[in-house]
Order: sequence, then C-alpha cells, then structure tokens
Amino acid sequence: MLTHGRSYVLGELSMLKRNEFERWIDATHTLFEIFEGRYDVYPMTVTWINEWLDSGFFKITKEHITRIFALIENFDYEVYGVKGEQKERIDAQFKNLLQNHLREGKSENAGFAIAPYLFTWNFQRFKKYYFEMHDFDVSQYFQALSNFIKEQKKDLEFFKNKRLMQEQIETEKIKQLFNKINVKLGVLGLGHNEPVATVKIMHVFSPYYFPLIDNRIAEKVGLLTYEWETLTANSYLIWMKAVKNWLINYKEIIDKIEQRYNSSILKLVDEGLYMMSTVDLSKRVADLGIKI
Repeated sequence: MLTHGRSYVLGELSMLKRNEFERWIDATHTLFEIFEGRYDVYPMTVTWINEWLDSGFFKITKEHITRIFALIENFDYEVYGVKGEQKERIDAQFKNLLQNHLREGKSENAGFAIAPYLFTWNFQRFKKYYFEMHDFDVSQYFQALSNFIKEQKKDLEFFKNKRLMQEQIETEKIKQLFNKINVKLGVLGLGHNEPVATVKIMHVFSPYYFPLIDNRIAEKVGLLTYEWETLTANSYLIWMKAVKNWLINYKEIIDKIEQRYNSSILKLVDEGLYMMSTVDLSKRVADLGIKI
C-alpha cells in the first residue's frame, strides 16, 4: 500500500518531460528563495559540516554571523503561536547560544554548526521542548548533540561523498545511523521519535545521498497513512529508493541543474515538494505588499 501511494504521487511528476521537470525545479526553487530562502542558513550549514568532516573544525566568518543574526531577527515566532514571555525566553536563549558558541574563528563543535538550521527548520519540535520541558536549555541541547556527533564521525564520514543516483543504497548502515540519531534526539528531547530532525542531520552530512522529507510531504506521497504514524528507518529507506527510481528519469539533466544552483538535486526536489505539500502559499499573499 505504501509503495502504491508513493508511486502514484511521484509517478505524476515522472510524467513530466525533461524540460518540464527542469521548469518545475526552476519555478519552485524561485518561489522558495523569494519566500523562504532570504535568510536560510542551509548552504552555510552544509559548508561548515563539510569542513568539519575534512579537518575536525569549521571556520566562522563575519558574513556567517551577520547572516545568522539576520535569520533570527526576521524569524517569526508568532507564526508558530509563540508570543510574549515565552517568545522572549526562547529568543534570548538562542541569541545567547549564537554569542557564546558561534563567534568568529574556528570551532570543532559540529552540533553548533547545525544549530541555526535545525532550530529554524525544526522549530515545531523546539517549541514543544520549551512548552513541555520547563528547564530546557538550547545551548545544552546542541552541546550534547556535538558530543554525540563527534562519537559518530566515522559512520558519518562513510556517507560523505556518496551520491544517491550513482551508488547503491546501504540498507543496514543507513538503518543503524538513522536509529542511533533518532534515539539520541529522543533522549535530548521528550523521549519521542524524531525522524524529521534525524533526516535533516543525515542530509547535511551527505546532501547528495540522503533526501530530505517532512511529515506533510510523507503524508502526501503515501509514506504516512495513519494518524500519529511517524517515519521510521524502514519507511525512510522506501523513500530513498522511490526518489532514486524517480530521478533516474531525469539523469541526463541532473548535473546541469545541480551546477546551475550549486545545490544537490535532492535539496532542490525537497524545495519543490515543500512548496507543494507543506507551505500554504495563500498565507504568502500578504508578503507581496498589495495594499487595499
């Protein structure tokens, strides 16, 4: 049933001709950049993680710091229902993390390299931590994540240069890595499964091999079919195989697209699916500035 549901959605897109697929990528990437990407720290995060895997540290520049603070200053907590004292508390804690752990220079703490990206793109979970764990401290969270990532460096390095379109899917190694990260995030959080954050972490360590996915996309493609169902290592492997089989239809133009945007096709596809499945574009009408 899962395979049927997923194939149906991706099958619709696979019916696009190559030039139409390319236009879909162009169009959704443009929309993503306009409404979501102005202060996005994803490219910086991938650069930092790549540096950390190569040398054990990453370099923080003034430009990086400026971009991160622009992200936080423009982050709309109220969209997530966070207001008043709770908003002030969360904002102050995260700015404290930035000031204390992401200063100009070199850092060896990979958890803090991920922090701005994971905090803003998985904020629904961090909101729950703050609401349900009154002693939650975001700096302690990412310090513990740093320690864990350092312990897993060898396993993460294994996937560093892999490309989904060119190599086999390492089923057992992926299961082990997924489950270890998922369990650790559960320990750091509320004890629940944390598959979306798990996938985000795996992806930034290997952006050409691990496709992104969130719960809304998983529902739309048929990976999640029951209320309260969550992604697992097995369902993520189904997703990897489905994305690979689908993208084979466009293998002749993928390199060109990746070079155009200096980004993996997996990230670009996620932007497209995110704009189609997760974002309510009607809410972006106000951002156009039309005055009545």
